[in-house]
Amino acid sequence: MRDIAGRQNHSVKLARKLQKKKHRRERGLLVAEGMDLLRAAVEAGADIRDVLVRRDLVGELPQALLERADDASSAAVDVGVCDPETLEYASSLGGGVDVIFTCPERAWSLGDICLGETYSVFLDGAGDPGNVGTVIRSTVAFGGGAVICSPGTADPFSPKAMRAGMGAQFVLPVVTEVAPGDLWARLRTLEEHGETVPEVWVTDPHAGDDVRSAGGAEGVIVVLGEERTGPGAEWARARRVTIPQARFDSLNVAMAGTILAYELGRSRAAASSGK
Repeated sequence: MRDIAGRQNHSVKLARKLQKKKHRRERGLLVAEGMDLLRAAVEAGADIRDVLVRRDLVGELPQALLERADDASSAAVDVGVCDPETLEYASSLGGGVDVIFTCPERAWSLGDICLGETYSVFLDGAGDPGNVGTVIRSTVAFGGGAVICSPGTADPFSPKAMRAGMGAQFVLPVVTEVAPGDLWARLRTLEEHGETVPEVWVTDPHAGDDVRSAGGAEGVIVVLGEERTGPGAEWARARRVTIPQARFDSLNVAMAGTILAYELGRSRAAASSGK
């Protein structure tokens, strides 16, 4: 554990660099902010590398992290004690930050997910990182198996998405840079190998089966498109599902994703209890 004075410290400069996706991808690291998020990362067993913490909050760091800070081995974590101004300089989320930390970003692929055995969410062009993080959090809450993101979707490991996810990214497979064609190719491969192929549902605010009674196979991939344009032509083969609304189309991606996650989790629980 060491005192940090000034903005030229390596850990401070690294935290600022990692605010940009380019540097996160180059280094394979993510940066996240907030004591609750840090506790979630520690509980999930994340390999935390650097921590910047406000001086008056050192005692609130997780005990397991403090033990690693005193470890002389290669498993040690570097804890830097900062004044509020230095922390704010390193932050991307504005004033009032209490802790910033970095850790490796887990790299997942479609092959890591048993798509035919669970429900997953495919985010196709969801541009707001807060919505992306919320969908990941809801998927964890209601027993989903993974979130898959298209190239046009906001980075699920950006600081804003991490804050919205509240640690869900540490416990759920999140696959990035998957085009719709890549997903369809993966499903063809599953079929060719005689494995269970999940149903693909695409949400449509205007038409489709009521999600409350849609049921579903053992595996389902539900596609959430960009709010204004909706799902593209590449999803023409998918089953349309809708969330009935009383008046106008008022659900954003995060709200729709949460409702769908709840309904899919509920229907799976009901099916299991009926066996």
